[in-house]
Amino acid sequence: MSQKKILTRLAESGVLYHSNGWMPGTAGNLSIKDEKDPNVFWVSGSGLDKNKLTRKDFLPVQIQSGKVLEGWKGREGLKPSAETSIHRAVYKAFPEMGCSLHVHTPESNLIEIGVTKENPIEDLPLLPLEIIKAFGIWDENPNVSVPVLYNYPKVQDISDHLEKHLIETKPRVPFCIIEKHGITVWGKDLIQANRHLEAADFLLKVRAMSK
Repeated sequence: MSQKKILTRLAESGVLYHSNGWMPGTAGNLSIKDEKDPNVFWVSGSGLDKNKLTRKDFLPVQIQSGKVLEGWKGREGLKPSAETSIHRAVYKAFPEMGCSLHVHTPESNLIEIGVTKENPIEDLPLLPLEIIKAFGIWDENPNVSVPVLYNYPKVQDISDHLEKHLIETKPRVPFCIIEKHGITVWGKDLIQANRHLEAADFLLKVRAMSK
């Protein structure tokens, strides 16, 4: 599939997530690896209404440097999302992953477990529900958890802690939560990442309902 078609599908996903209430206003951002260069990913631009997202709203960014690919000529004034570093953290920790979705589901914003600047990451146990199989986890009564991060004012601080945690722990569950902020999921491609997002949203919905 061509890069244009891949970005078109990603943009269409953004429109869907907006309709689901997961990307209200200009919230959230989406990214996917370049079809030919695994050291580059395409990320949605800053300050865009996700209900109007198109393939022309994405920029190519180098994973290691975090800079827009030299020589790229896109729409004037388009800049990478402020949360691009979160996507970089995922790709640096998991080079085999090809897609990362950062959205603001209501239930993920309700998560509050008391992480602090001094203790910025805690694991949140997940209910052992059947939907966990969507993550490729087939354990009977699975005992798994998701990392919850402190919502630092500077996104780079969040990303630094996330990258370190992912590299050190290699969590089985393919998503993380930023407290009072949102959720980031990842997968080998858009299809898998979307599956993970739907499963994560369901898990957090059931958790909220059980409170």
